[in-house]
Amino acid sequence: MSETQKLLAIDLGASSGRVMLGSYDGSTIQIEEIHRFDNIPVQVQGHLHWDVLRLFHEIKQGVREAARVRGKLLSLSVDTWGVDYGFIDHRGQLLYAPHHYRDQRTEPHRSGLEERIPPREQFALTGNQPALINTVYQLYADLQDHPSLAESVKTMLLTPDLFHYLFSGVAAAEKSIWSTSGLADAVTGEPSHEVFKRLGLPISLIPELVAASGTVLGEVTLAIQEELGLGAMKVIAGASHDTASAVASIPYADKEGAAFISCGTWSLVGRESEGPVITDQSYDYGFTNEGCYGGTNRVLKNITGLWILQESQRHWAASGQRIGHAELAELAVAAGPAVAIIDPDDPLFATPGDMPQRIAEYCRRTGQTEPRTPGETTRVIVESLAHAYSVAIDELEEITGEPVRVIHMVGGGIQNRLLCQLTADRTGREVVAGPVEASAIGNIVTQLLALGLVEQAAVSELIAHSSSLITYQPSHRKNP
Repeated sequence: MSETQKLLAIDLGASSGRVMLGSYDGSTIQIEEIHRFDNIPVQVQGHLHWDVLRLFHEIKQGVREAARVRGKLLSLSVDTWGVDYGFIDHRGQLLYAPHHYRDQRTEPHRSGLEERIPPREQFALTGNQPALINTVYQLYADLQDHPSLAESVKTMLLTPDLFHYLFSGVAAAEKSIWSTSGLADAVTGEPSHEVFKRLGLPISLIPELVAASGTVLGEVTLAIQEELGLGAMKVIAGASHDTASAVASIPYADKEGAAFISCGTWSLVGRESEGPVITDQSYDYGFTNEGCYGGTNRVLKNITGLWILQESQRHWAASGQRIGHAELAELAVAAGPAVAIIDPDDPLFATPGDMPQRIAEYCRRTGQTEPRTPGETTRVIVESLAHAYSVAIDELEEITGEPVRVIHMVGGGIQNRLLCQLTADRTGREVVAGPVEASAIGNIVTQLLALGLVEQAAVSELIAHSSSLITYQPSHRKNP
C-alpha cells in the first residue's frame, strides 16, 4: 500500500468519549487519541438524559482537529454502549434528548410488560437477558407514558445509529447494536414480530437493518464537510456496539478454547459462538446473547466493572484526596489480599454515590471486615471483580460444554495489572491482555474490512502486530 490510510473511530463510553485516529500503512494500525471529552448526563424534570447535541459538538471538534493536523480522512464510524435510543420525527429532527439507561421511568411499567412477555419467554424469543435498562423496557415505558409518541415519531435510532444519522442523514439499524435491544429475534437478528405484537409496539419505528460486517451508509453531509473543512468522507456502520468492536479486536490464536473479558465501566465476560445459547441454565446464570462482527454470536454476562472504582475515586477527590490510577494500583498491591469480597452487581452499587461507604455497608451486612483505606478499598474492588470473572468463566464452560483454556482481556481496565494477574490466579487460566484500545482498534478494523482494504483472514495477525500483548500465568492451573 503506497499511502497510509487515515480513519476515525468515534468511541463513546458511559463516562467519556474519544475521537481516535487510526493510521493503516498496510501492515500495522497505529491508534492516536485526537480529542477526549466528558459524557455527563443531565437531569431534566426528574429524568436522566444523555446530552447528545453536546456530544455531537465534541465529536465534530475532534473530526475537525483530525482533518487539520492529519490531512485527508477516509471514513468514520461510531461505537457506543447499548440499549439507549433517540426518536426522529417526521421532519427528520431529533425529538428530545435520549434517556439514560439509568433513568428510573421503566420500573412502574415492569409488571405490565412482563405480564405480556414473561422474562423467560423474552429470553427465548430474543436471546437477551431481561433487564430494566433494555431498549424493550424503555420503549414500552415511553409509549405507555406518552401514547402520542407513536404518531409524532417516524424512526427510533439506537445511539451509534443516531450519530451516524447526524453525520450522514441516513437512518439505519446496525445489527450488533440492535442485538442488545430485547426487540430482535434471537436467530435471525431481525425485528421480532412476536415481541412487537404482544407489546403493541409499532414495528414501523425500526429503520432498515444493516449487517454487522461493515456497511458504508454514505458520506458526511455537505453541510458538515463545509462546517469542519473536510473533503468527502465515508460514514460506516461497523460493529457499532462497543463490546462488538472490542471483541473484533481480539487477536485469537485459538478461538475454540478462548473466552474474553472486556474491561471498562462494565465488564463483559463471554465467548464467541456460531449461534445463540438459549437454555434454562444460561438464563439462570444470567447470560445474554448479542451480535458480533460478521454475524456470529457472543454469549456473555454483564458484570458491573470499574464503575465502582471510578465512583470511589470521584468520592475521594471530592473529599480532597485526588488519587490517580497508578497510585491506587500501588496502594492496592501494598494492601495485600482483600479483607472482603463484594458482589459487584449488588443493587447497592448500581447508582452514583459514596462507593467506599457502600462497600463498608455491604461488608457489615455480610459479616466481613470493612476496608479502611483507599488501598484496602481498591483491593476489595479489584479482587471482587476477579472473583466474579472466575465464577462467570466456570459458568460459561457449563452452558457451552466447551473448555476455556485462555482468557483474552481487552479494554482500558487491563492497564490495571493487578486485576489481570488476579484474574489469572482466580480463574486458574492463562490471561492474554491486549489491546488496551480494543473498541477503537476493532472499530478501525471493521472500517478497513468494509472498504476492502484488508481481508478477514489477516485480521488477527494485523491486530497482534499493532498491539502490545502481555501474558499473565496463573498461580495454579485449572484442571482440564
